[in-house]
Amino acid sequence: MSFFKNLFGAKVKPSRTLSHPRDLRLGDIIKFKFLSQEDLSGKTFEISQINTYVYDNEFYPEYILKDQSSNIIYLMVEEEDGEEYLALSKKVTKSKISDILPQEQLDKILKKGTGTKVKPASKPEGLEEWLVDSYTETDDNVKGSYTKGDARVSGASNSYQEFKSHTLVDKSDTYALEIEVYSSNEIELSATIYHEISEIEEMWVGND
Repeated sequence: MSFFKNLFGAKVKPSRTLSHPRDLRLGDIIKFKFLSQEDLSGKTFEISQINTYVYDNEFYPEYILKDQSSNIIYLMVEEEDGEEYLALSKKVTKSKISDILPQEQLDKILKKGTGTKVKPASKPEGLEEWLVDSYTETDDNVKGSYTKGDARVSGASNSYQEFKSHTLVDKSDTYALEIEVYSSNEIELSATIYHEISEIEEMWVGND
């Protein structure tokens, strides 16, 4: 892959530096420390794509990370009470959503609102380390929009898809289920784990 050429090929002095994951751009490289999730632990990823979420007119980049085996992880930098942290996610394929949240549980989340408690019906292969036994809904019907591309730079799409989101977290506030319901009634589900920014071992600037 190209990022291995960057790492071990000819050294070119980068035109910028990386001191925070918010500064990541396409082609940059990120490596995590040893974590509980095997598909993250000690792994190196390239920023293969950047898309953008918009909440209250604020832009939040979503980094799509790809490793040498083409495994995909989604990364966002989030903030609460002045503390920043990493939100690392795996998107649940549509065929597996009902394996985790059967329609009855999904309807309960979408209708009842915050405080709703659910237990995943199963933990599909590849998501065992990303799911826990119970969650409680903490955010209900939060309005946002989504666009392909990095809205911080040129090249972002002018087409924004509107959605409402529902967030459920476990009692440790470490694991989350994030549900997005789009205006087309399409539903997306992500299994998310929150980690400290310090769990990034290193970041490298890609080819500018």
